[in-house]
Amino acid sequence: MALALPKHRALAAVVGGFVADAASMGLHWIYDPDKMKELVSAAPHPEFHEPPACPFYQYESGVLSPYGDEVLPLLEDVATRGAFVPEEFALVSYRAAKAYKGRLNHVFRELVTKGDAGATYPNLATESKDLHGGIKVPVLVAKYLDDVSTLVAKTKEATKVHQIGDEAEEAAVASALLLHQIVHGVSIREAVASLTTNDQVGSTTRATVQEVLDAVAKKEFADATAAIDKYGKSCGLPGVLKGSLFVLLTSNGYVDAVRANMVAGGDNCSRSILIGACAAAAAVTEGAMDPVPAEWKHKTKSYTQVQAFAERLLT
Repeated sequence: MALALPKHRALAAVVGGFVADAASMGLHWIYDPDKMKELVSAAPHPEFHEPPACPFYQYESGVLSPYGDEVLPLLEDVATRGAFVPEEFALVSYRAAKAYKGRLNHVFRELVTKGDAGATYPNLATESKDLHGGIKVPVLVAKYLDDVSTLVAKTKEATKVHQIGDEAEEAAVASALLLHQIVHGVSIREAVASLTTNDQVGSTTRATVQEVLDAVAKKEFADATAAIDKYGKSCGLPGVLKGSLFVLLTSNGYVDAVRANMVAGGDNCSRSILIGACAAAAAVTEGAMDPVPAEWKHKTKSYTQVQAFAERLLT
């Protein structure tokens, strides 16, 4: 596929995010560190752990986690429609959640309840301090690659489809601006640092980013597992953003970042999409256009679908 380098990075970000989610699903929501060590020691590598060991749902190895399943309708809708239209996507998301046979979190259970009662955008949303907005940004960055003001506006709209709350919106905007810079060739470290002086990022989130940068500079934690244990293993902000940024700042490439995040445990899939997207985009060069391992793509059951819609999004 003949694309300019930023578009190749955006394509890698979309695909890399979904593949990271599927790769992490087998170890999702393992909060006990001893249990995680036991599971990881049983295989040469932690990705696509078989059988999947999540204690809260039983999915087949290689499928997306509930987070990936949450974002897949967004990819399909924006690629097909040619734009992000919040009123339309809200209905798409409601219908997808209503038909979903897997595990719905409280935000999506509320979405279904409100949709059944006739609510529409923005009244389908629920108060939430999770990173649901942040996991949408690979799709939005790919679509609005060359228009940062529209990207920020669409990120805010996309967050409001499911969430009510300034903290969720700020984290989503920061995630979008981070990935946007990376797909345009800025290093991960420089892109993260730039968030601390960007007025489009809320002051609370700027302080959160600076805290992580300081921790990395001071070598405050031995590894990502220790950092995420301190920041919080759950999906809640600001911990989920702190953990994601720490992994990105301290990992060596896509595979290392995805593995470091998954073995850190807890709600690792709430972090995996943003981490996978940023790490994949950052790894794309003129000589290496596809940083996502072929074996991982082969094991991701939705890969062909994701790749096709991602290419459509960028052409």
